[in-house]
Order: sequence, then structure tokens, then C-alpha cells
Amino acid sequence: MDPVILAQQATDILVPALPLVYAGGKAVADRGKEVLGDMIYEKAFEKLGRESAERATLLLKKINPKIGSSLEKALKKVSGNPEDSAAKEDLQKEILKLLRENPDLAREIEFTINFNVENIDQLAVGNYNNFFKFETPSGDEFIKIIEYLDQRRTEARNQEILNRYNPSNLPYYPEKLKQFVTQNRAEELRKYLTYLENHRILLLSGIGGVGKSTLARALVDLRPINVPEPFWFNFNQNQNAKLGDILEKLAAYMKAPEIASFKAERREPGKTDVDKLTGELHRRSEIWIIFDDLSTILEDQRFADTEIKLLFSSLRYNTHNAKIITTSRILPMLENGESLLDVVEDEEKQNLKGLRKDFAVDYLASNGLEDVEPKKLEELTTGVDGHPLALKLLVELIKEFGVKDTLEDLSMYQESKDDTIKKARKLFDKLAGEEKELLEHVSVYREPVDIKGLKEMFTENTPINSVKKLIDKSLLETDHNGRYWLHPLVQEFSYEDLKYKKETHLIAYNYYKSLNLPENPTKKEDLQLAIEAHDHACKAEEYDLAATIILRSNIHYLLDLWGNPRTLIEMCEKLLPKDHFKDEPILKDKQIHGAVLGNLGLSYSHLGEPRKAIEYYEQALKIAREIGDRRNEGNRLRNLGSAHYILGEIRKAIEYYEQALKISRQISDRRGEDIDLGNLGNAYSDLGESRKAIEFLKQSLAIGKAIEDPRIIGFCEQKLKELEGSDE
Repeated sequence: MDPVILAQQATDILVPALPLVYAGGKAVADRGKEVLGDMIYEKAFEKLGRESAERATLLLKKINPKIGSSLEKALKKVSGNPEDSAAKEDLQKEILKLLRENPDLAREIEFTINFNVENIDQLAVGNYNNFFKFETPSGDEFIKIIEYLDQRRTEARNQEILNRYNPSNLPYYPEKLKQFVTQNRAEELRKYLTYLENHRILLLSGIGGVGKSTLARALVDLRPINVPEPFWFNFNQNQNAKLGDILEKLAAYMKAPEIASFKAERREPGKTDVDKLTGELHRRSEIWIIFDDLSTILEDQRFADTEIKLLFSSLRYNTHNAKIITTSRILPMLENGESLLDVVEDEEKQNLKGLRKDFAVDYLASNGLEDVEPKKLEELTTGVDGHPLALKLLVELIKEFGVKDTLEDLSMYQESKDDTIKKARKLFDKLAGEEKELLEHVSVYREPVDIKGLKEMFTENTPINSVKKLIDKSLLETDHNGRYWLHPLVQEFSYEDLKYKKETHLIAYNYYKSLNLPENPTKKEDLQLAIEAHDHACKAEEYDLAATIILRSNIHYLLDLWGNPRTLIEMCEKLLPKDHFKDEPILKDKQIHGAVLGNLGLSYSHLGEPRKAIEYYEQALKIAREIGDRRNEGNRLRNLGSAHYILGEIRKAIEYYEQALKISRQISDRRGEDIDLGNLGNAYSDLGESRKAIEFLKQSLAIGKAIEDPRIIGFCEQKLKELEGSDE
């Protein structure tokens, strides 16, 4: 705003309040902001009205630290006679001088002058509807609101509610992008904030690259001051995520370990655990939970994963105080055919569109195309329907090929009536140029990588400074802290064109294999490098390499230990043919094939599906006998016994335990023998045959002491105590 106009407006706000504020001269101003504010609130409300008094209060709070002798003199003069036009003119000149000397102060008081502070404070505590009763804020005004809310959050940092949450990892959001989104999506921000006033679940939908994630990120800055930094989960970067992964992260975020109690109990989470989450959300004050790129886990609008569907059904139907913000290309549907949203608007309102023409033109002009005539800029923005990614590509295309050439391309696309995504695709193809090969190779990565990961994808054809060029062309994203990734749409375009997918995935496999896992992993995330290596080996169709990762990195044991059987199942299933039992195996090593089947059996057993586990154990047993693997033959017999025991088929279990015991003794497997004896003792105990049970348990206890296994010793001693006590 022009400083002259700002000075005039400031004078108009201050003059009515000055007789009250400056009754005691400068000494009153020196008593501090709180005293100054109290005086206005006490004396000015009645005479000036709440809105005028609050504006004067805030304006004086901003100016007070900068008041010099000449401004003090002008203030005193007006406070003595508010009707003195010469005094008011002098005051205006002094304020103008102050603003020109302090540009930052000018911006601060512009915010104060232009807004109804009472309404902004209502927004700050979540009363969005009251806030939007006055004229719709512009983009620039939203920036000022964000600054004000940030200031209020700083003041409220020690509030108890904010201390009950751990920080969340929000997506990289550079200041330039923040300014752009906030300024050019003001109408959408107002709409969605108003929607959140009365609804628990907000969906930002629309075609790829239209800016759903950045708009969700912009909403974060406008959240109420007593709402902590939101929980943000990106499904595109966590494509293998299971319900347990989400609950574990939410438990850490909310500092509520009981939500992840399934981990300590070594089981998969279910309805009980989801109910714990929604119960906690009901007990607490408002928080925001953002699920980004939900369409990644949808198939024909429905959730592909049963457990994750359970989570979203609970968030949809149960009572709680969370605001759930989701982004998705398509509208998610639940099993009963109802929408994830409690209110579904018509399609036109539901989808996020491209930028309005004036905003899109302004974007192009402010990104190096200010010399292009406005009419041509309008043609360019219309040609790509205001699509944000397409606009970014246009900027670089025009710099490289010129306006005329680019307009001709767009004209050709218009004639063929291509949709927006196809237009963006053609712009990408042209802009990628000689770096296209590198983009195609990088597109195999599912998550951000470091510069080493990028360089692994270099070929003899990769141009010098290609990374910098791709960043400059807006085709490669970076957080400027050593992490690089592709925009999801750019990744999609690039991967489609990648000719040698298997070979490139093998390069990615070798890259991840070269990275060191933590020495003492304690959670699934610590194994992510190995999980990524496994995924790339499978996509390279190097299945034996992928299986080796599971076995050598001890992933099967650790995931089982931490209660992640679903993750292990997903990894193992990639190593088997479509029909796990009838089709030709894709693993060359039969022993590894048997181990994979055995791990699947264990995982399904831990999920409480013993019948399914038995199918895998029987196939694994068949392979062990075929290749003469006596140790694993014993293991599979032991597994089959345990599965039948769970089903209550005790006699059947004993048959398998006896066969396993025979093999353990033949191959001198003392630990296996110990387990088999203990299993037999336990089984006979359940049948009420105490004498046999005691006989087997005593043998197991003796071996347990010999091999110094405290778990077996403890189990046997406890069981014997119970049995011998009952005999008495």
C-alpha cells in the first residue's frame, strides 16, 4: 500500500483515541503495551466502539516502540485538540516519516489497519464462519493473517495442548511457493476453511499436478492457534504402508503409546486399536490429520487394504474432534457404498481446478515473462487450463523456445482437444530434452534420494550439470538439504517412457544395497533401505536376490518380532507366482523357496489364520523333503503341530510334534529336541494326561538347563509346578 495512504488511514484511526490514551502525556505510553492496551479497553470501548478501540490499541502497540520526540509532540498536540486540522496534518507527516524509515513497521500496521482484529482472533481459535462474515480476504491479506497467526502461536507456545504432541514432518514448502499458493488460491482457502467449520473430513480432489498437496499445506498455516502442527502422512511416499505403520506414527505424534500397544503384544492391529485412536481423538481438543495422495492406495475408488479401510471408516463414522484433510485424484468410497465424506458436493464443486486466468497470468509475468504482452500470456494460460505444473513448464519452455513456438504447440493441442494432463505431458516431453533419459532413470525411486542416488542413474549420455538444469526447469524437486525427488506427475510421465525398466531397477537395487542399515534396528523404518532394495530387485525380476535380502538382513525375524507380519507377507508374496502352490516357482533356489513359504506360514499364524498357515507349511514341508533338508523338515513339522494345536486339534498336533522330535534326535538338533519335548508336554497337559506331560516336560527342562535357555527353563518349571501341584 502507498505509505501516504497508509499514514492517512493510521491518523484517522488514532485521532479519536488519542485524547483518552495521551491524557497523561508520554509517561502513559512508556508504561508499556499492556497498560496502554488496558487504558484503551477501559476508557475507549464505550466511546469509540469495540472495533475502533481494538484497531487503535493494536496500532499504538506497533508504533509505541518507535515513537520519537517529533512524533510524540504531534501526538500530544492532537490529543489536546482532535479537531485541529493543522495538528492532524502534522501527525500524518510524522507517521509517514516513521513508515518510510521503517518499511517492516509499515507492513505490520497495514495489516492492523486493513483487518477487523476481533474477527481475526475468532479465526485464530477456530471460529471460521464469524471470521468470514466480512469481505473475502485477498491473497496478500491471507499472507498477513498467516503472519499474525504465527505471532499468536509464538505467544501460545507453552500452552498445555501444544505440549501434548510431537512435531510432524511437513512437506518442503519454500517461501516463494507459499506466497504463490496463498495469494492465488485465496478463494479456495476461504472455501475450505469455512467447510472445516462444520465438517470433520475435507477432500481436496482434482487431476494430478493441480496443486492439491500445496493447497493442503497452505491450509496448515491458517489453522487455529491452539491446534498443534498437523500430522501429515504421504501415501505416495509410503506405498507399502499398513495400518500398523500409520497407528505407530500417530501414537508417536500424539504421545499416546497405548495406540500402538499391538507392537508390544506382537500382533497385527485391528478394530480395537483403531477404536483406541478415535477414542483418544474424542477426548482431546481439535487436531488436524492430513492424508496426502490417498488415491495411491485406492482401487476403483475403494480401499485396497482392509485394515486401512477400517481406519477411515472409523474416522468417518465415530465421534471425535479431529479434522481429517485428504488429497486424492478420485473420491474415496467405503465398503457400504457410502462416500468417505459426510457431505458430498456436486462434482463441479468437489474438484480443485486450475488457477484463474488473472492469477495464472500474474504467475507467468512474475516468473520472468513480464515482457510478454498480456494478451499472449492469457492465451498461454488458457491453453493449459491454468494447470500449476503446466504453468511451471511453460515458463521454462518460453525461455528456451520463445512465445511464438510455444503458442503454436498449444494451438495444436487445442485442435486435438487433448485434456489438461495430456497437454502437460506434451510440454514435459519437449522441456525434458537431453535430460529426459536421466529423469526416466530417476523415476524408479519411490522416495527421495541423496545426490549419490541420482548419480547412480547417470549414463555416458548424461549432460554436465544435468541435476542443476532439471531443478532450474522445475522437473526435479529438492529440499536444498541433499534430498531429491520428482513431482508425482513428472515421475509418472518419465516412468511410462523408461525402456529398460528391469535394468534400471537393478541399478536402484545396487544403490540401496550399498547403503548401511542401522547397527541395532528397533523399528520397521530402520529397515527401509533393505525394503527398498527388495522392491527394486523384484521389479528387476531378480527374485533370488530379493529373497536373499529378507533372509540375510534377518528381516523375517525382525518384522515378526516387531509385530509387522503384513509387511513380511507383502514382501514374500512378491517372490511367488500368481498361484502360490500350482504355478511354476519364480525362485531358482528351492531351499529359499521353501523358506519363503515357511515365513508366510508363520506370518499367517501370527495373524490368527492357522488354516492358511497350514497350507504354506505343507508346501514348505514338501520342498524340504524333496531336497533332503532335514533341519527345515523338522521345523515345518513343528510349525504344523503348532498350527493344529491353535485349532484345538491336539491329537493331530502331537503326531507332528513326534515326527519333529524324531528328526531333531536324528540330526542332533538339541534346541529343536528341547522345543519338541516341551510342545509334547504342553499338548498332553491339555489332554489331561498329566503323567505323560510331566515326563516330556522333565526331559525338556534337562536339555534347557544343558543348553542354558532361560525361556524353556522358565516355561517347563512353571508348567511342572502346576501339574505336580494338581496331582497332590
